[in-house]
Amino acid sequence: MVDVRRIAFRLEYEGTHYCGFQLQNDQPTIQKLTENAFYSLYKENIRVAASGRTDSGVHAKGQIVHADVPRNLPAENVAKALNSYLPKDIRVTALAYVKDDFHARFDAVSRLYLYTIFRGITALEKSYVWQIYQKIETDVMIDCASYIIGEHDFTSFCLSQTETENKICRITRAEWIEDGSKLYFYIEADRFLHSMVRALVGTMVDAGKSRYTFKDFKDILSKHEHGSGAFTAPPNGLVLEEVKYNPQIIWQWTGDSV
Repeated sequence: MVDVRRIAFRLEYEGTHYCGFQLQNDQPTIQKLTENAFYSLYKENIRVAASGRTDSGVHAKGQIVHADVPRNLPAENVAKALNSYLPKDIRVTALAYVKDDFHARFDAVSRLYLYTIFRGITALEKSYVWQIYQKIETDVMIDCASYIIGEHDFTSFCLSQTETENKICRITRAEWIEDGSKLYFYIEADRFLHSMVRALVGTMVDAGKSRYTFKDFKDILSKHEHGSGAFTAPPNGLVLEEVKYNPQIIWQWTGDSV
């Protein structure tokens, strides 16, 4: 009988050239490339599970993934070997052996996303920001962000094919921060629905462009139905920053130790 151990690892990736995290038929995904790397290392088909799906074109700095692997390599060796098989826009940045019942998705207590808007013209950062060329009134966007803190039904801000029937999420942080030509939107919650963050950002930006009022935004949220007027922002400005656990994962190897 093969002795296996569960590992957890943190993935950082640029989502530009991928159709999201989850496996899709004949499409390049983060999960497919990661599982290919495991096969190259162990010569076995090893399935990975992530803290959550990221949409096509969305990036991650702190995606957490777990997998069950043969117990024959130190954490540092596993991480470095995986990186040698992964493409350069997908990197393992931390890894640890964890308890056998650890689950990257179900044990997570919150996820933190960051959406970045660039007001003006940029060539170097175009893959990581939503470029907007017109004036945006941030006061109403700040009001909208404050309003969603707490527990709400976000049916109006997710794709109609979202699998789960329960559309209630608890938001613990939602704030816009201005820094020169950039606008940063931080949002943290216990869970997120498919395309929810992008729909919230896009609709708040529409309010900032005076296409909606603050009352319109509240009305869209309260309708609890798809097609209520939410606008979905492009994926390239969105990054999964961090996934939190209690207790926290104690990394046995991080990229900082290279």
